[in-house]
Amino acid sequence: MPFIGTIINFACIVIFSFAGKMVGARIPERINRSVFNALAICLVFTGLESALQPTTDVCLDTFFENASLTKFIIIILSMVIGNIIGEAIDIDKCVNRVGAKLELKLSKNSSGTAGNFARGFVENSILTCVGAMAVNGAILDAVGDPSVLIAKSVIDAVSSFILAASLGIGCAFSAIPMLIYQGTLTGLAMLMTSVISEACIYYISATGSLIIVLIGTNFLGATNVKTANMIPAVFMPMILVPILGLF
Repeated sequence: MPFIGTIINFACIVIFSFAGKMVGARIPERINRSVFNALAICLVFTGLESALQPTTDVCLDTFFENASLTKFIIIILSMVIGNIIGEAIDIDKCVNRVGAKLELKLSKNSSGTAGNFARGFVENSILTCVGAMAVNGAILDAVGDPSVLIAKSVIDAVSSFILAASLGIGCAFSAIPMLIYQGTLTGLAMLMTSVISEACIYYISATGSLIIVLIGTNFLGATNVKTANMIPAVFMPMILVPILGLF
């Protein structure tokens, strides 16, 4: 049954975000911060491992003889072009504005600032939407195989619990963009299974994994990158792969 994986994923994020919010107040700050840092390190590791996945299984025939060079060129062009588009639109500002409005409606905070609510909404939205498992899982879900998204649901449940304990209930609302994102990918995959190549999926996953690394370093306080503005980069391989494939 298509979409079942995304539905399970949605439920896990909401349930464990609320659980994290309720338990978070009872967890000492030093333990909360320690677990938060541990999650960040795991994100960096997961992102790097996926981004550095060998290209031997997926080869795009281009005028570049070296598959690794082709991968580097596609990823760097995707990140640069995608970031330019994201900055021009200023996705980060738009998403934070949505988070701030939700916070004003659902909390007693009337300051008009995004605060932890918006940060939890933004960071968990990107975390649950960007990456290899979201893309590959959504496509497999289209053909009735939810196994990848079920595994992703377990990861998202843990991360949502930990993030909600620190950043609050905004993490639960990140399930909405995840539902739209993965549901859209599954719907498109049902219509375009013969169009999206395996190589394209590979490069989409590799590009998204780099953004996961930046989310991890943001959590650690090592960087302060507007990762939301990099979201368009994930879709750039869908344009670049067919173009380079012509040469």
